[in-house]
Amino acid sequence: MTPLPEHLQQASRARIRRAEKRARTALAELVRTGKPVSFTAVAREAAVSTDFLYHSPELRHQIERHHTPAGSTPAVPADPRRGSPTSAAVRALSARLTRQQQAHHEEVTRLRKALEVAQGENLDLRRRLGRHETD
Repeated sequence: MTPLPEHLQQASRARIRRAEKRARTALAELVRTGKPVSFTAVAREAAVSTDFLYHSPELRHQIERHHTPAGSTPAVPADPRRGSPTSAAVRALSARLTRQQQAHHEEVTRLRKALEVAQGENLDLRRRLGRHETD
């Protein structure tokens, strides 16, 4: 394969820099506003592909560091010391429900992360297969 002319290489590098800047800005905005951070959310906000984010080591590290599941804010049970007429049984069930919700959130987070990794690997394998088929 012949190398690209210098002006096309420069244009490609500039396009990549703009996309990286949009992705960093989108990530910062998601973190600042407290919205859930994921590869999909950053890609959507920055108008880039998730593949682009997965293949950029710096962006990937930043997104993984800030990754949060959707709806990760745990439910706050009622404070029994406020003189609430809530019975002990209702408080116990509320606490149990909160623990179950947290466990489900953690499981969903783990599964989403595994799915994102699998999708990235799948895309990479498809591209590699495509290169081998054209030979």
